[in-house]
Amino acid sequence: MRYKINVSKASDRETLITILAMNGYTVRQGKIKNGNRTICFIEYWEEKSDA
Repeated sequence: MRYKINVSKASDRETLITILAMNGYTVRQGKIKNGNRTICFIEYWEEKSDA
């Protein structure tokens, strides 16, 4: 399952990405347009291993 967290401040996104990645999550950041606003988010998930 993938989770999304909306984070507007760039430095907060960078910190959150680092924390999640260091704890074994796959992380990506993205943007979506909502009318005249752009919403920045972090999406993260845990890769399933077959082992």
